[in-house]
Amino acid sequence: MRSSVAAVLLLTAFGTPLAAQATRDRPTLIFTVSGAYLDGIRLWTVPDQPVADNTLGTLTDHFALRRNVKKTLGAGFSATYYRGAHLGITAEAFLMGLGYSDICTIAEPAQSQLNVERCQSITDQDRSAAAVTTSAGLVYRIGADEFISPFFRASGGILINNQSPLLLVGEANNGADLVIYNDPNTGTRLRPAFLIGAGTTIAAGRGYQVRWEIRDNIVGIQKVTGPTGRGEVPPHETSYRHIFSLNVGLDVILEKRRGRRY
Repeated sequence: MRSSVAAVLLLTAFGTPLAAQATRDRPTLIFTVSGAYLDGIRLWTVPDQPVADNTLGTLTDHFALRRNVKKTLGAGFSATYYRGAHLGITAEAFLMGLGYSDICTIAEPAQSQLNVERCQSITDQDRSAAAVTTSAGLVYRIGADEFISPFFRASGGILINNQSPLLLVGEANNGADLVIYNDPNTGTRLRPAFLIGAGTTIAAGRGYQVRWEIRDNIVGIQKVTGPTGRGEVPPHETSYRHIFSLNVGLDVILEKRRGRRY
Protein backbone atom coordinates (compact mmCIF):
# COMPACT_ATOMS: atom_id res chain seq x y z
CA MET A 1 0.00 0.00 0.00
CA ARG A 2 2.78 2.40 0.96
CA SER A 3 4.59 1.65 -2.31
CA SER A 4 1.45 2.46 -4.32
CA VAL A 5 1.00 5.78 -2.53
CA ALA A 6 4.65 6.63 -3.11
CA ALA A 7 4.32 5.84 -6.81
CA VAL A 8 1.27 8.07 -7.15
CA LEU A 9 3.02 10.94 -5.36
CA LEU A 10 6.11 10.49 -7.54
CA LEU A 11 4.06 10.57 -10.74
CA THR A 12 2.21 13.65 -9.52
CA ALA A 13 5.45 15.43 -8.64
CA PHE A 14 6.94 14.76 -12.07
CA GLY A 15 3.68 15.10 -13.98
CA THR A 16 2.83 18.61 -12.77
CA PRO A 17 6.05 20.27 -14.03
CA LEU A 18 5.79 18.36 -17.31
CA ALA A 19 2.20 19.56 -17.82
CA ALA A 20 3.17 23.11 -16.95
CA GLN A 21 6.11 22.93 -19.33
CA ALA A 22 3.81 21.65 -22.08
CA THR A 23 1.54 24.64 -21.49
CA ARG A 24 4.44 27.09 -21.51
CA ASP A 25 6.09 25.62 -24.62
CA ARG A 26 3.11 25.83 -26.95
CA PRO A 27 4.36 27.70 -30.02
CA THR A 28 1.83 30.16 -31.40
CA LEU A 29 1.87 32.14 -34.62
CA ILE A 30 -0.52 35.10 -34.91
CA PHE A 31 -1.29 37.08 -38.07
CA THR A 32 -2.95 40.48 -37.58
CA VAL A 33 -4.74 42.81 -39.99
CA SER A 34 -5.52 46.21 -38.47
CA GLY A 35 -6.83 49.67 -39.16
CA ALA A 36 -5.73 52.82 -37.33
CA TYR A 37 -6.60 56.43 -36.63
CA LEU A 38 -3.49 58.64 -36.41
CA ASP A 39 -3.45 62.01 -34.68
CA GLY A 40 -1.97 65.11 -36.31
CA ILE A 41 1.06 67.08 -35.09
CA ARG A 42 2.82 70.38 -35.80
CA LEU A 43 5.98 69.69 -37.81
CA TRP A 44 7.69 73.07 -38.16
CA THR A 45 7.08 76.84 -38.00
CA VAL A 46 8.93 79.77 -39.58
CA PRO A 47 7.40 83.02 -38.23
CA ASP A 48 9.17 85.40 -40.66
CA GLN A 49 10.18 84.33 -44.15
CA PRO A 50 10.88 87.27 -46.54
CA VAL A 51 9.50 86.61 -50.03
CA ALA A 52 10.23 88.93 -52.99
CA ASP A 53 7.47 89.11 -55.57
CA ASN A 54 9.87 88.73 -58.56
CA THR A 55 13.50 88.19 -59.44
CA LEU A 56 14.21 91.93 -59.14
CA GLY A 57 12.87 91.91 -55.58
CA THR A 58 11.03 95.18 -56.00
CA LEU A 59 8.37 94.23 -53.43
CA THR A 60 8.92 92.00 -50.43
CA ASP A 61 6.38 90.47 -48.07
CA HIS A 62 6.93 88.52 -44.88
CA PHE A 63 5.29 85.09 -44.76
CA ALA A 64 4.50 83.31 -41.50
CA LEU A 65 4.66 79.62 -42.41
CA ARG A 66 3.55 76.49 -40.57
CA ARG A 67 3.52 72.85 -41.68
CA ASN A 68 1.46 70.20 -39.90
CA VAL A 69 1.18 66.45 -40.29
CA LYS A 70 -2.50 65.76 -41.00
CA LYS A 71 -4.79 63.47 -39.05
CA THR A 72 -5.37 60.38 -41.13
CA LEU A 73 -6.29 56.70 -41.29
CA GLY A 74 -3.74 53.91 -41.54
CA ALA A 75 -3.54 50.14 -41.93
CA GLY A 76 -1.12 47.44 -40.94
CA PHE A 77 -0.22 43.79 -41.31
CA SER A 78 1.89 41.93 -38.77
CA ALA A 79 3.04 38.48 -37.71
CA THR A 80 3.90 37.55 -34.12
CA TYR A 81 5.53 34.34 -32.89
CA TYR A 82 5.30 33.15 -29.29
CA ARG A 83 7.52 30.24 -28.22
CA GLY A 84 5.99 30.31 -24.76
CA ALA A 85 3.10 31.96 -22.96
CA HIS A 86 4.42 35.50 -22.58
CA LEU A 87 7.30 36.80 -24.72
CA GLY A 88 7.01 36.98 -28.50
CA ILE A 89 8.78 38.46 -31.49
CA THR A 90 6.85 40.53 -34.03
CA ALA A 91 7.33 42.11 -37.46
CA GLU A 92 5.00 44.63 -39.09
CA ALA A 93 4.40 46.81 -42.13
CA PHE A 94 2.27 49.87 -41.25
CA LEU A 95 0.84 52.47 -43.65
CA MET A 96 0.71 55.76 -41.75
CA GLY A 97 0.17 58.42 -44.41
CA LEU A 98 2.20 61.47 -43.31
CA GLY A 99 0.35 63.94 -45.50
CA TYR A 100 1.06 67.62 -44.83
CA SER A 101 -1.17 70.66 -44.43
CA ASP A 102 0.40 74.14 -44.64
CA ILE A 103 -0.75 77.48 -43.29
CA CYS A 104 0.55 80.77 -44.67
CA THR A 105 -0.25 84.29 -43.50
CA ILE A 106 1.26 87.63 -44.56
CA ALA A 107 2.26 90.38 -42.20
CA GLU A 108 0.01 93.36 -42.91
CA PRO A 109 -0.03 95.37 -45.02
CA ALA A 110 0.74 93.08 -47.97
CA GLN A 111 3.07 94.68 -50.54
CA SER A 112 2.44 92.44 -53.57
CA GLN A 113 -0.74 90.92 -54.99
CA LEU A 114 1.37 88.09 -56.45
CA ASN A 115 2.58 87.20 -52.95
CA VAL A 116 -0.98 87.28 -51.62
CA GLU A 117 -1.94 84.71 -54.28
CA ARG A 118 1.12 82.58 -53.55
CA CYS A 119 0.47 82.58 -49.82
CA GLN A 120 -3.15 81.57 -50.34
CA SER A 121 -2.15 78.73 -52.66
CA ILE A 122 0.17 77.36 -49.97
CA THR A 123 -2.74 77.17 -47.54
CA ASP A 124 -5.10 75.67 -50.13
CA GLN A 125 -2.84 72.91 -51.46
CA ASP A 126 -3.56 69.28 -50.51
CA ARG A 127 -0.37 67.33 -49.81
CA SER A 128 -1.42 63.75 -49.33
CA ALA A 129 1.32 61.15 -49.02
CA ALA A 130 1.99 57.46 -48.53
CA ALA A 131 4.51 56.69 -45.81
CA VAL A 132 5.19 53.17 -44.55
CA THR A 133 7.05 51.92 -41.51
CA THR A 134 8.60 48.45 -41.42
CA SER A 135 9.59 47.34 -37.95
CA ALA A 136 10.46 44.37 -35.75
CA GLY A 137 10.51 44.01 -31.98
CA LEU A 138 9.21 42.26 -28.89
CA VAL A 139 5.73 41.75 -27.42
CA TYR A 140 4.96 40.71 -23.85
CA ARG A 141 1.47 39.42 -23.07
CA ILE A 142 -0.30 38.61 -19.80
CA GLY A 143 -2.90 35.86 -19.46
CA ALA A 144 -2.43 34.27 -22.86
CA ASP A 145 -5.21 31.71 -22.25
CA GLU A 146 -7.66 34.20 -20.75
CA PHE A 147 -10.63 35.82 -22.47
CA ILE A 148 -8.89 39.21 -22.16
CA SER A 149 -5.11 39.35 -22.48
CA PRO A 150 -3.22 42.66 -22.05
CA PHE A 151 0.07 43.16 -23.89
CA PHE A 152 2.93 45.61 -24.33
CA ARG A 153 5.21 46.07 -27.33
CA ALA A 154 8.36 47.90 -28.41
CA SER A 155 9.75 47.89 -31.95
CA GLY A 156 12.25 49.65 -34.14
CA GLY A 157 12.58 49.97 -37.90
CA ILE A 158 12.55 52.33 -40.88
CA LEU A 159 10.16 55.02 -42.12
CA ILE A 160 9.83 55.05 -45.93
CA ASN A 161 8.44 58.42 -47.06
CA ASN A 162 7.75 59.62 -50.61
CA GLN A 163 7.12 63.33 -49.91
CA SER A 164 9.58 66.05 -48.96
CA PRO A 165 8.93 67.66 -45.57
CA LEU A 166 10.99 70.68 -46.70
CA LEU A 167 9.85 71.57 -50.23
CA LEU A 168 7.45 74.53 -50.33
CA VAL A 169 6.08 76.14 -53.50
CA GLY A 170 3.63 79.02 -53.94
CA GLU A 171 1.58 79.52 -57.08
CA ALA A 172 0.09 82.72 -58.45
CA ASN A 173 -3.28 82.84 -60.22
CA ASN A 174 -1.50 83.01 -63.59
CA GLY A 175 0.00 79.55 -62.91
CA ALA A 176 3.56 80.74 -62.25
CA ASP A 177 5.26 78.78 -59.42
CA LEU A 178 7.64 80.29 -56.89
CA VAL A 179 9.92 77.89 -54.99
CA ILE A 180 10.19 79.24 -51.47
CA TYR A 181 12.00 76.25 -49.91
CA ASN A 182 13.87 73.92 -52.23
CA ASP A 183 14.82 70.29 -51.66
CA PRO A 184 17.12 68.39 -54.05
CA ASN A 185 15.87 65.08 -52.65
CA THR A 186 12.33 64.73 -53.96
CA GLY A 187 12.39 60.92 -54.13
CA THR A 188 11.98 58.25 -51.49
CA ARG A 189 13.75 58.93 -48.21
CA LEU A 190 14.50 56.61 -45.29
CA ARG A 191 14.50 57.62 -41.62
CA PRO A 192 14.55 55.69 -38.32
CA ALA A 193 11.20 54.83 -36.72
CA PHE A 194 10.24 53.38 -33.34
CA LEU A 195 6.98 52.45 -31.66
CA ILE A 196 5.79 51.77 -28.14
CA GLY A 197 2.33 50.31 -27.65
CA ALA A 198 -0.04 48.87 -25.08
CA GLY A 199 -3.39 47.20 -25.54
CA THR A 200 -5.37 44.02 -25.12
CA THR A 201 -6.75 41.13 -27.11
CA ILE A 202 -10.29 39.77 -26.67
CA ALA A 203 -11.21 36.23 -27.68
CA ALA A 204 -13.71 36.20 -30.56
CA GLY A 205 -13.99 32.49 -31.32
CA ARG A 206 -11.80 29.48 -31.87
CA GLY A 207 -8.62 30.68 -33.55
CA TYR A 208 -9.62 34.38 -33.65
CA GLN A 209 -9.37 37.40 -31.40
CA VAL A 210 -10.02 41.13 -31.60
CA ARG A 211 -7.13 43.45 -30.79
CA TRP A 212 -7.00 47.12 -29.83
CA GLU A 213 -3.88 49.11 -29.05
CA ILE A 214 -2.74 52.64 -28.26
CA ARG A 215 0.61 53.46 -29.86
CA ASP A 216 3.25 56.12 -29.77
CA ASN A 217 4.78 56.10 -33.27
CA ILE A 218 8.14 57.86 -33.01
CA VAL A 219 9.35 58.82 -36.49
CA GLY A 220 12.30 60.80 -37.75
CA ILE A 221 11.16 63.66 -40.02
CA GLN A 222 13.16 66.59 -41.38
CA LYS A 223 11.95 70.00 -40.23
CA VAL A 224 12.77 73.54 -41.33
CA THR A 225 14.52 75.48 -38.56
CA GLY A 226 14.65 79.01 -40.00
CA PRO A 227 14.24 81.33 -43.02
CA THR A 228 16.46 81.23 -46.07
CA GLY A 229 17.07 83.00 -49.38
CA ARG A 230 14.61 82.64 -52.23
CA GLY A 231 14.55 79.14 -53.76
CA GLU A 232 17.34 77.79 -51.55
CA VAL A 233 17.44 74.68 -49.36
CA PRO A 234 16.36 75.92 -45.91
CA PRO A 235 18.28 75.15 -42.72
CA HIS A 236 16.86 71.90 -41.38
CA GLU A 237 17.39 68.97 -39.06
CA THR A 238 15.88 65.55 -38.39
CA SER A 239 13.38 65.71 -35.54
CA TYR A 240 11.82 62.70 -33.82
CA ARG A 241 8.10 63.36 -33.53
CA HIS A 242 5.46 61.47 -31.56
CA ILE A 243 2.40 60.51 -33.62
CA PHE A 244 -0.17 58.74 -31.47
CA SER A 245 -2.56 56.22 -32.99
CA LEU A 246 -5.45 53.97 -32.03
CA ASN A 247 -5.14 50.59 -33.76
CA VAL A 248 -7.94 48.02 -33.98
CA GLY A 249 -7.40 44.65 -35.65
CA LEU A 250 -8.34 41.01 -36.08
CA ASP A 251 -5.95 38.19 -35.14
CA VAL A 252 -5.81 34.77 -36.75
CA ILE A 253 -4.18 32.32 -34.32
CA LEU A 254 -2.27 29.22 -35.38
CA GLU A 255 -1.06 26.92 -32.61
CA LYS A 256 1.33 23.97 -32.91
CA ARG A 257 0.19 21.19 -30.65
CA ARG A 258 1.48 17.68 -30.16
CA GLY A 259 0.76 15.61 -33.24
CA ARG A 260 -0.44 18.67 -35.19
CA ARG A 261 1.15 21.37 -37.31
CA TYR A 262 0.08 24.97 -37.82
